[in-house]
Amino acid sequence: MNQGDYRSRIIGLIREKDFQAAYTAVSEALTVYPSNHFFLANEIFILFRLNMIKEARGKAEERFDDLKNDVFFLRTYLSILEKEKAAGDMEKVIEGFILPARIGDEKFYLFLSKLAGRVFSGKKARDILATAQELFPESRELKQAAARQQTGELNRYKDYKEKFSGKKPAEAIAEIEGIRELPGYSRDYELHLYLAELYKKTGDYAKAIETYEYLLKLRDNKFARRMLGYAYYKNGDYENALVYLKDCFMESPWDHFLYSALYRIYESRADCDGFEKLMLEALSLNPRAGHLYGLIKRARKNFRAGGGAS
Repeated sequence: MNQGDYRSRIIGLIREKDFQAAYTAVSEALTVYPSNHFFLANEIFILFRLNMIKEARGKAEERFDDLKNDVFFLRTYLSILEKEKAAGDMEKVIEGFILPARIGDEKFYLFLSKLAGRVFSGKKARDILATAQELFPESRELKQAAARQQTGELNRYKDYKEKFSGKKPAEAIAEIEGIRELPGYSRDYELHLYLAELYKKTGDYAKAIETYEYLLKLRDNKFARRMLGYAYYKNGDYENALVYLKDCFMESPWDHFLYSALYRIYESRADCDGFEKLMLEALSLNPRAGHLYGLIKRARKNFRAGGGAS
């Protein structure tokens, strides 16, 4: 048979899911055409589908330099690494070759983003989609995938709330702490966000702080910064609370919780000047936040008179 005949036969057997016969055919083809990229890539794929994972990985790594520009091969190799739970090796391939190579196949990036979401984190999946959107700015499919991803994260948080809704907070915490270091959970943003909320419910603000700090390592997020500031505030650590609450307040001076918490922190120090300076800085950035003038007036009166925020 010529190359075309072998190719057609192998494709037909794969479509029929007769992978044993497909392996025989591709092995025969490789004895005649040992450097044919189609046969080399499909031998690895067929081994993978036959669940001969170690053999598939060995051949994939042996042939990587020859096949690395073949998208079908890359999908297969990454799937093998996922099956082997080889997250570190997968990250090296993605960061060291795939992303710098700027591969011209938008569907491959959709596959890669989903894979990264399963193995690494939602942030990694979003970063890959962002890279793909730079390469394919007009791609409707990539824009839709980014929107679905955001919706999916909200749904996962709701799923965790529902899953643990029948348990006491302490029981849910114990269960989550038991799995959070496992592959697939260690970088699960929504799981850790829910864990932080559980710690707040039990009044363990020190553990809530630890969890929110971990969340910020996974993803710099305005909501997590706000909640970290809140946890520091509730834990009585006003110095660290100010770091996060002031930053959030500059962006959202109408947030009642933020300006009330800041008022109480500065009141505890009897620092009217510091509070007034902060309010004026916020007003310079947000001139329409006229309610801040009222807070300044109240602080001038109450910080000196020993009164409190209402």
